[in-house]
Amino acid sequence: MVEPLAVVTAAAPNYLAQVRVLARSFRRHHAAPFYAFLAGDGEAERRLRDLDVRIVSIRTLRAPGLAGMLLRYGPKQFCAAIKPALLLSLLDLGHQTAVFLDPDLYVADTLEPCLAEAAAHSLTLTPHIGPESLVQADEPLERSLLMAGMYNAGFVAVRQCSEARAFLQWWMERLRRHCYEDPRQGIHFDQRWLDLAPGYVADLHLLRDPGCNAGYWRLGEAAWDPEAGRFLISGRPLRLFHFSGYDPQRPSLVTRYRPDWRVDSLGTLQRLFQLYHHLLLEEGWLEHARRPWPWGDAWRAWEAIRRVRRAVRTARRMLSGA
Repeated sequence: MVEPLAVVTAAAPNYLAQVRVLARSFRRHHAAPFYAFLAGDGEAERRLRDLDVRIVSIRTLRAPGLAGMLLRYGPKQFCAAIKPALLLSLLDLGHQTAVFLDPDLYVADTLEPCLAEAAAHSLTLTPHIGPESLVQADEPLERSLLMAGMYNAGFVAVRQCSEARAFLQWWMERLRRHCYEDPRQGIHFDQRWLDLAPGYVADLHLLRDPGCNAGYWRLGEAAWDPEAGRFLISGRPLRLFHFSGYDPQRPSLVTRYRPDWRVDSLGTLQRLFQLYHHLLLEEGWLEHARRPWPWGDAWRAWEAIRRVRRAVRTARRMLSGA
């Protein structure tokens, strides 16, 4: 019998420690199947067997243009671009609800209320900000979200239905050629495309639990509750924290997206980042972080071509006075 719900993540080999931290933290709260795609790693099953992780092989992915994506995309781009294919693969296996989680997430509390909401809708997304954010509205953050997208693609859930499948097919086709960072052209990897979801999916659900897929964009609402012994976001349990832009090589910084934010300025929230850094080291981050991208450096040439194209477009606008 196929389990009704399953979770999947994707990562490059140098993110194996992050995958292990995510899988282990998920396992502390849930028994649902946990799948992982570890790009180019033939030993992935052995490396994750102790955590009861099911491996998704690249040979089983039904993603048009996969070979071209391996040439054009580097680690971050490729692992983002195959999200819809991975979600479709879980639906094809018979799971009724499929959830994608970015590898740099940490499960701090049960996700049951969030997963129950996801199971009732064709597509479930998490907005970066919510009504709680108005209390300390952050204009620089809001402006960056206008460029990066209103929904964070670290958590995407779909239900087994034709509407969800049609959306995933559309998203997969867009990411086949346009999964990179070019905000001036309205592209921010896989994420900015999700802004179009309200027009394409009638049964779109916004998961407004502030503690689900919270990241640096929600730190102003976070606090440590010493009596309960847990972190809270706007008075509710922190369930899933996204260490977006966190670099274990520079553990004193919160995220590369806010280079002036330091961990030692977070008060009691320091312990969240210190815990995550400790867990990464325990799972072998020092060893795995050096593992190379298995499909070579051709993607760097494509990056250079895109930079040249951007420069040409900018020059043309300047010359035309636009």
